[in-house]
Amino acid sequence: MNEAPPARSRVLVLLFSVLRERIGASTLAVDLEDPVTTHALLERLAEAHPRIRATLPSIRVAVNQEYVGREHLVRAGDEVALITPVSGG
Repeated sequence: MNEAPPARSRVLVLLFSVLRERIGASTLAVDLEDPVTTHALLERLAEAHPRIRATLPSIRVAVNQEYVGREHLVRAGDEVALITPVSGG
């Protein structure tokens, strides 16, 4: 008997500041297997865009405009914002 392929989720990822500069886009549509944690999403993005790996520890993640932890499950249709610290002066 054939097993069904894993379900896929498409999420919209919003990029700001240094992430936007290093990836060269302000948004990404990302397909991931369901369910996926925000941590797994960040790892996937770092694999695809190695220049952002060093920024991962300082990134805050918001899903549907609410800050969440690294174990939050991201679902199909979610909007994920990756927010880097800003410095002023």
